[in-house]
Amino acid sequence: MAAALKAQAAVIVTENLRDFPSKVLSPLNLEAKSGDAFIADAIALDPGRGVAAIRRMRDRFKHPQRSAEELLLEMEAQGLHETVDALKSFTAHL
Repeated sequence: MAAALKAQAAVIVTENLRDFPSKVLSPLNLEAKSGDAFIADAIALDPGRGVAAIRRMRDRFKHPQRSAEELLLEMEAQGLHETVDALKSFTAHL
C-alpha cells in the first residue's frame, strides 16, 4: 500500500483482496482489484486495443499453436473468468 500511495496509484492489483479492505483504501482514494478484474476492465476501456493485445499474445504461442477457443479455455482454467467473459464476443478477432 505504501508503494501505491507513493506512486499516487488509483488501483492495487492483487489476488490478496482480503488484506486490502475498501474501508481502509477508500479514504486513501485507492481500490484493490484482482488481476482478472483489472484485465477485464482494461479490455472494456478499449476493446480494440485489448483484443489486439490478446491476439498478439496468442500469435506468440508456436508449440503448440492455440486457437482462440483453446486460449480462452486455458485462461478460464487459470481463473480469468471476468477476462474470458469480456473476450467471448470477440473470439473471431482473437
